[in-house]
Amino acid sequence: MLDATLEYLGTNRKYITQLFRAAGDQKGVSSELVQCEFIIVNDGSTDDTESAVRKYAAKVKNGDTVKLISMHQNCGKGGAVKTGMLQSSGQLCLMVDADGATDISDGLPKVLKDMKCLVTENQSNNSSFLPPAAVFGSRAHLEEESGASRSKIRTFLMHAFHFFVKTLCSPRIKDTQCGFKLFTRSAVVLLFTNLHLRRWAFDTEAVVIAEKLSVSVSEVGVIWHEVDGSKLDVGKIALAMVSLGMLRDMICVRACYLLGIWKLKR
Repeated sequence: MLDATLEYLGTNRKYITQLFRAAGDQKGVSSELVQCEFIIVNDGSTDDTESAVRKYAAKVKNGDTVKLISMHQNCGKGGAVKTGMLQSSGQLCLMVDADGATDISDGLPKVLKDMKCLVTENQSNNSSFLPPAAVFGSRAHLEEESGASRSKIRTFLMHAFHFFVKTLCSPRIKDTQCGFKLFTRSAVVLLFTNLHLRRWAFDTEAVVIAEKLSVSVSEVGVIWHEVDGSKLDVGKIALAMVSLGMLRDMICVRACYLLGIWKLKR
């Protein structure tokens, strides 16, 4: 993912800088090109991830930086993303899965353009801070195409999951699980300081929090492909168990906020 991103930035940095400034509502003209902070969260792995990242970071140029955060023990995807996002320093923060399943050359311009629309619609005239906003990359437009090649059980589980997301979380977002999301700094603080779920369903809680705290959210279709070696066990029983676990978490989120067990910090 880093190779593809840096290669793309190397040839398109001026274009991305223009989109970044537009999305960030930055007035005026500057000759400085945008510099990126890459945060890699090592979620308690025992392989040579740390040394590999450090060696890679030493080779990064053009003012970009690579920051490694190593968890002492496995905290789950939600815990890792929460830690990484809250340690970031940018005004716009992009969450990306490390497997590179989303095409950066397609997804990055799209989420930046959509963010510009959200910021323009919600920016206060007398404020220099970006409003809370999030753009979710989505694979929903690929459902019909992928349905033809998926097994009946996987197709059923996919539609069932989307039904429960719409019912329990939000009718505005069709695909919560695509690992490509752009947030403003204020949205990062609101969403991730309140996040409780640490496993796979954390995205669904983020959507619920966004609904409750009036964070502006949009969804944009991105080019996505499955990557070998980056998936959970996709056997029928394992897939069903994961799906049931995510449904349990969504019901838990709904109940905990409804009953006031979980309080939101504003």
